[in-house]
Amino acid sequence: MRRDRISRLASQRRLYTNETYDQARSQLRPAQPPIPAATGEQLRFEADLFYQVLDSRSDFTAYPFGIRRVCPSSDSIELEVESEQRAREILHTILPSYEPGGEIHGMPGLRIWQRTRDGIQIHQSGRATSAWLTGLPASAWKRVETEALDILLEEAAWRPLWKGPDHWSDEELAFEQRWNTGEWSHNFQAGAWCSSGLLRRLALFHTITPADHVSGYRGLGIRGYDSPDPVRWCLDLDHRTGIPYRKQELVDALTDPVFGLPVSRADHLDAIYPPHEMKNWIRLDDEARTGLIELRFTTFDYPTLHHRKKDAPKYQTIVETIRARVDAVLATC
Repeated sequence: MRRDRISRLASQRRLYTNETYDQARSQLRPAQPPIPAATGEQLRFEADLFYQVLDSRSDFTAYPFGIRRVCPSSDSIELEVESEQRAREILHTILPSYEPGGEIHGMPGLRIWQRTRDGIQIHQSGRATSAWLTGLPASAWKRVETEALDILLEEAAWRPLWKGPDHWSDEELAFEQRWNTGEWSHNFQAGAWCSSGLLRRLALFHTITPADHVSGYRGLGIRGYDSPDPVRWCLDLDHRTGIPYRKQELVDALTDPVFGLPVSRADHLDAIYPPHEMKNWIRLDDEARTGLIELRFTTFDYPTLHHRKKDAPKYQTIVETIRARVDAVLATC
């Protein structure tokens, strides 16, 4: 690739990942998209992981979903977590455990594959899957894992399946067969490209949009499709009073033919089932209608962002980081 083209691709990729320029450039490969798509078992794995990242957030975060940076490659993905608190929420959510009575909590088959000074590598046993969780020293990841183990053994009396065996336990196999082989699972897998694709572009929600806070969840399907209802990802973007939404900029980035996803405006849904706030809601879906993204732009003044002297100490750094990144986005307008 020509040097000037490589430079443009690396700079553009940074908007989607928040990598450094050198990191983004090092991930570019000849004859491959600048943000490669996950495939096979990795695709489904990342779709599940995206759902868990959204579902695990329970506190205010400096970056949307508590992820400072992502680094997607052809066969793995790295998520740089912003704090130990966020690492605790994610690990407590994804590490599998068995509750007497038949319930599996977490991601079945998930195991910690490697522990390095930069983070931990997770995967699903027996499957070609991989994700790195970084951003904290090894001691912090070990501490968070130990806390999760102590809670299970001392408070919940559940069995921590991620501690062994390396292969799937009988309970995990039974749970997978019962819950992850039906029609809903089929629909989720059909739209896995969408959730995995969003995970690989997670930084867009703080490099393009000046939102103070972004949250999301997996919503119920919307009628109006000839095929089974696609999985719907509802993403709420909260802004302070007077802060522009930059809706079109985010849509342009998500639909970019080189860096974005194969989605466009889902005008057919707005005509039949208009959203609650037509002016500030945008729906995107693919031509086959297997995935649906619902962007909800709102104005909401969080007290912690307006009364800094009254902030609890743990929020002070978060508040400062939010203000700095919002100001950085506004400076590019």
